[in-house]
Formats: sequence, structure tokens, C-alpha cells
Amino acid sequence: MNTVTVVGVGPGPLASLTKEAESELLGASKIFFRTGAHPVCEWLKRQGKHVACFDKLYETAWTQPGEIYDFMVSTILKEAELNGRATYAVPGSPVFLEDTTRLLRVRGKQTGTDVRVVHGLSFLEEALFQLNVDFADGLQVVLPWTHLETHRFTSKLNLLVCQFEAKRLPTDDPRVDLTRNWLRKEYPAEHAVTLIWTDGMPEYSTCTREFPLSDLAEECQKEKFFASLFVPALKRN
Repeated sequence: MNTVTVVGVGPGPLASLTKEAESELLGASKIFFRTGAHPVCEWLKRQGKHVACFDKLYETAWTQPGEIYDFMVSTILKEAELNGRATYAVPGSPVFLEDTTRLLRVRGKQTGTDVRVVHGLSFLEEALFQLNVDFADGLQVVLPWTHLETHRFTSKLNLLVCQFEAKRLPTDDPRVDLTRNWLRKEYPAEHAVTLIWTDGMPEYSTCTREFPLSDLAEECQKEKFFASLFVPALKRN
């Protein structure tokens, strides 16, 4: 049976790569990366590994949001068909906000391809560490178009908004203003929110900044890597 192995390479620093993931990557003859802007990708290149990245696809004018992921999945499954196996690396965790993993598992069943997952740390662990969240207050993890626009959330619980740039297609301009406006329907302008992001290559360290919700668009004029927004629950009297 053909095999695809999806490897989570963690939220950034090489130290976050698990031993199992490291062993899998070093043992592979070729590695596909969803994005090459990751320290593990650069590290593998220095080890002399054959690495292929999908970065250019994010500059392509796709007509539907899911087309880019369908293309990636088709490429990886074709590699497995031709060579018996394929190794595919994704930032963070393969099972958290990673559509390609889900699609690979669905289409793997259809094509008789075994899809293995080597788990990695997601960005969520680092974000929760930075925020020092009390889980007694609960936590919702949401997306702008999927949950905020349709109001599928509650202000009674803490909110972590992922991919808050609200881009439908990779080539779209960020619409952080939409995320702000949808949140403003429920939260006051002065409600304090916290932005969490990584500073990019080479350090990939985590940064945070707190500011009023009304300032969100201005704070995000410069695009940030793997950013999310923490919105604390409204205090009820």
C-alpha cells in the first residue's frame, strides 16, 4: 500500500521539533513543505535533504478557497503513487487548522493510500503559555468568516481568533477591518485584546501586544506570521 506521512514540525524554533518528527524527516528521501518559511525547512536544507515547497502556490490566482489545498493533496498523493511513499511537513500540528491533512485522509481512503500522522506542537500551546489563560473561564477557537461573520460564538467565554486577516483566497488583501467590525458587534471599542504572532525567520520567537479592540486594523498594518487574536470574555455584572 502507498503511504503518505504528514509530519508536524511545530510552531517555529527547532527545539520544538519532536524526536519522532526529526527521525521521520531525516529518514525521508524527499520532503514536501506546505510553506518553506519555517526554521525546520531551512535546517533540513542544511542537512542536504531534498526539500520541495509549495510557497509559489500562494501567489497563484485561485478562483475558490479550497483549490490550493486540493492541488497540494493531489501532488502528494501522486508522489506516493509513483514512489510508494511521500513525506509532507506542515507548520505546527497536522491536525489543528490544517485542511490538507483532513483532505489527505479523505482522499487517501478513496485511493487506497495509507495516511500516517506524526504529531507536532501547535501554535496553541505557545499562545496559551503567553496568555496564561485560566481554563475555568473557557476558551473558543474560531475563524473570522466561519464563526465571527455568522456570530457562532459567545462573548461569555474567552475567544482565540485564528487567521484573523480574514482572507478568503491566499492572494486576497487582508481584511482585518472585517474581523474588528464583527467583534465590535459584541464587544466595546475599548475592550482589551492581545495579538500573538511570531517574528519570522530566523528566530521565530513569539511576540504579544495588548491594545483596545478598536485599534486592531491599525496594529496589523504590517502582516505578521502565524498570528492570532485573544479576546477575553466580557465580564458580567
